[in-house]
Amino acid sequence: MCGGFATRLEPITYFIPKPLLPIGVGGKPIIEYILDDVIASGIKDVVITANSKFINHFEYWSKHRLDGNGARIKFVVEKTMHNNEKFGQVKGISHAIEKAGIKDDIIVIAGDNLFDFSIKDIISHFERTKRPVVGLYDIKSKDLAKKLGVVEINGTKITAFAEKPPEPKSTLISTGIYVIPKEMLGKFNEYLGNGKNPDAIGHFIEWLITNTEVEGHVYSGKWHDIGTLEIYRQVFDEYSAAHKQG
Repeated sequence: MCGGFATRLEPITYFIPKPLLPIGVGGKPIIEYILDDVIASGIKDVVITANSKFINHFEYWSKHRLDGNGARIKFVVEKTMHNNEKFGQVKGISHAIEKAGIKDDIIVIAGDNLFDFSIKDIISHFERTKRPVVGLYDIKSKDLAKKLGVVEINGTKITAFAEKPPEPKSTLISTGIYVIPKEMLGKFNEYLGNGKNPDAIGHFIEWLITNTEVEGHVYSGKWHDIGTLEIYRQVFDEYSAAHKQG
């Protein structure tokens, strides 16, 4: 998912979409770290959503920067030029499923998150249960959790999901990684057809758990939501330091 405008990172995102922001001294963009793991996990069919304003940036990057390792990459364009026109995550996923003709199980990944764990683990969880699975992470701070999708679980079953709650009941949050079985792809249109919030996918998950059982897969390691200039600077410095040590 790369269709947003990242207004909290302005002014740099006036000129470059957040998933293409460089991380570390090597200048590797955020989305490339994600795709490296996607490809290493055996996924070859990749759909990237982008808006009209930045589609040329993504196409240039894929042509000149990306070593696809055999991945088949398709772009789906959301015809928007400004933040007040954006589709939102749920509508963007529904649009991508339709335009790309997707009929298989999917893994949805936010294009602006960085993590050092593997999506192989959540795929294995899905293959065991055949239920929707949300990647989870204990952020260990309720102040930080207020800005994210907060989850409660019983065993591995998600029992509650709240998008940016003012009083989080846990510090377990969604990583922006979701596995959805092919039988449930129509749930996105069903949700939107009921007049639900088309933006943050957390609202969709909150609705979905009232319809079916949804699993949570808890990750350890490092995870970053590149949501502000301060966090971007911190992560850039962290990856730069690691590059020098390596």
